[in-house]
Amino acid sequence: MAIKGKSRKRSRAKAPALPPRPAIGSRKTPLPLRRDVKRAVVIVLAVLAFLGGLRVWQNVSRSDALREYDRKLTTAQNQFIGHFSPGVPTNVDQNVQAFTSGQLGATMFIALANQWETDFRASADAVGKLKTPNDVIADGQFLIQQSITSYVEVARLWNLAGQLRQIADAEKDKKKKSALNDRVQVLMIEADGLRKQHADLLYQQGAKKITDLNVEYGLQKAPSSSSTPSQ
Repeated sequence: MAIKGKSRKRSRAKAPALPPRPAIGSRKTPLPLRRDVKRAVVIVLAVLAFLGGLRVWQNVSRSDALREYDRKLTTAQNQFIGHFSPGVPTNVDQNVQAFTSGQLGATMFIALANQWETDFRASADAVGKLKTPNDVIADGQFLIQQSITSYVEVARLWNLAGQLRQIADAEKDKKKKSALNDRVQVLMIEADGLRKQHADLLYQQGAKKITDLNVEYGLQKAPSSSSTPSQ
């Protein structure tokens, strides 16, 4: 008698494997549109704006300081510059020329030399007491002060020349009179040399430093040529 076995169930055919699903990720925000980048850009722009405003403020502040210094420097030099103004009775060039040519007496010239020396020294002291806003101005101020101080020495030579002329005028001996007058001319030449080769050159150099800075900050136009007190 045959033994019945368990009937095998037919297994269903396996479905073909599905292809792997692509990984789905969030799309990255473009770099310029990212929040942290935007924040960084805002911060950078704010810093640049601040620095730009600070630079403008510094330039304005420096210009104001320089403008105020110019005013004080002019005031400090009044007693010096005033004797080089055209038409004033104490004009240096006109009176020196008049004395050299014999049109101005010794007594009057001595009085003028005394006044020049006193006023020049006062201006040199006033200029030296000014507070400078920066090193460039300090250099220019020092040169101007040295120039005016040199003019004090020039005035002393003029004074001595006037005294010798007084003695010569009172001298009866023609030979001695001539010698004294020759000495007067030598002193006038020495004074002119000290003035042109030292005092005026120092003034030109000092004034140029200050003028160049004024031009840089737009406080004045560039001059066509350098000037000295005597020009």
